[in-house]
Amino acid sequence: MANIILDKERRLIPNWRSFGKTTVLGELNSFSNIKSNENLVFGIDDYLIDWKANKSAAYASDLLSAAIVNNFTDDKEVISAANFIYNLGDRATKSQIKLAESILNRNSNDIIEFDNFDKIDNLLDVVNVISIREKISDLKNVLKKYPNNAILYVELSRLYSIIGQEDKSISSMKTALHISNDNRFILRSATRLFTHVNYDDDENINFIHRILKKTKATLFDPWLLSAELSLATLKNQNSKFIKQGYTLINSKNYDLFSLTELQSSLATIELLNGSHKKSRELFHKSLVKPNDNSLAQFEWATTKDDKIKLDKLPADIKLDFEAKAIDSFNSKKYDESIKNAIKWFADMPFSKRPIMFGSNLATIILKDHQLSIDFLNSGLISHPNDPQIINNLAYSFSLNNEPTKALSLLNKVNTSDLDYTTEVCLIATRGLAQYKLGNIEEGRNLYMEAIQSTKDKNERELNWIAILNFAREELLVNPKEKENLSALIDKIPDDSKNVEITTLKKDVKEIIEQI
Repeated sequence: MANIILDKERRLIPNWRSFGKTTVLGELNSFSNIKSNENLVFGIDDYLIDWKANKSAAYASDLLSAAIVNNFTDDKEVISAANFIYNLGDRATKSQIKLAESILNRNSNDIIEFDNFDKIDNLLDVVNVISIREKISDLKNVLKKYPNNAILYVELSRLYSIIGQEDKSISSMKTALHISNDNRFILRSATRLFTHVNYDDDENINFIHRILKKTKATLFDPWLLSAELSLATLKNQNSKFIKQGYTLINSKNYDLFSLTELQSSLATIELLNGSHKKSRELFHKSLVKPNDNSLAQFEWATTKDDKIKLDKLPADIKLDFEAKAIDSFNSKKYDESIKNAIKWFADMPFSKRPIMFGSNLATIILKDHQLSIDFLNSGLISHPNDPQIINNLAYSFSLNNEPTKALSLLNKVNTSDLDYTTEVCLIATRGLAQYKLGNIEEGRNLYMEAIQSTKDKNERELNWIAILNFAREELLVNPKEKENLSALIDKIPDDSKNVEITTLKKDVKEIIEQI
């Protein structure tokens, strides 16, 4: 059986996009009306010298990157370099053009359109491994000339993560942090990476959390403070910076957009602590000038507190595919939801969440098993050995009448150190594959094992899902059990908030009616 369709919890971990795209979204802009601590601002003199001596696109883009990060975008030489790149036209890369346009404020509303999210015909084309490897090779060549460019190491790390080269991704990010450990873009990207590759021992999360707590920038930069608060809640800890977070949002010295994630992180903490009134107030404030991440967090919060709602959500938020996918899902607009899930994955191709969301929606509700298979095969590029993705892929293969492929996948799963949910799902999915192969008794025994285990563990929803999957397969091969199975599934409540359960129950009821 597949894992449940939506994660039970969501934390406001920073999204991780390319430097150029992050710049265009405004998440690297100056955030307040007060001057930053001068000790925390990097100079751009070295980049200026290189640019003046070497009038080329490579040197110009390095200067623009440094200028944006350090708020020197009004410098005459920076503007000159931006014009130089902009006038190159097709001879400059898209990333370079985006940087130049962000400096010159040209076509700012259209910069992100190059991604062509509405023109995705095949999920498997989203992650072009050959193209990414070429980009990695190009970046490595540039780094030979500019070995101290921390931003390029972050870009390299992101590319490695997309194609599942985890060790190289971590190594590249650690190099970036060694060069610059108080840069907003680097720290937020590292937060996402080390959360993304976290394991049971929390080593990676603890690593980046220590850095965030030590850097002085976290005290006054709301984007970094939000990241620290989210990591603390992810670890079930109380952050020592909560009071500082309220100081920042109440100071009136900060641009509202720069506060959106901080307000949302504080709102999440209040929600988890049971302070629903305060949580609602903070979530509503976070939506005055939201980004895609704070909007998605709001959508998640509405599933935890039905009083957290707005009559009309903000419009024209760039790249808000996750929020739209969840909102459409909650509104039962499933065709719209799956379209946004595809765009969400295209925007975050290293992320597991859109893979699990999209594949479950496709196979459980839309009954489009091939689309689910495409989602999951795409997810295996960045998560080549992930047991949850492999389980769901085997589940979809089985429902698509390809049980041999399903069992081949299941036999490759490393069963050590599995969480309980994944472990029991793998047992049930193996049962499904055996049913589809015609090995009824073996399939029945595996399902019984999953059902008894979830009952013993008092895992109600998992138990219901196992029963419903078993009932569906048993009815197809043994319709004489109609009355017994009907009585069994009638014990499962109709008012479950889990859409997977209500959908599976409806499917089984339809089979019973047809017998």
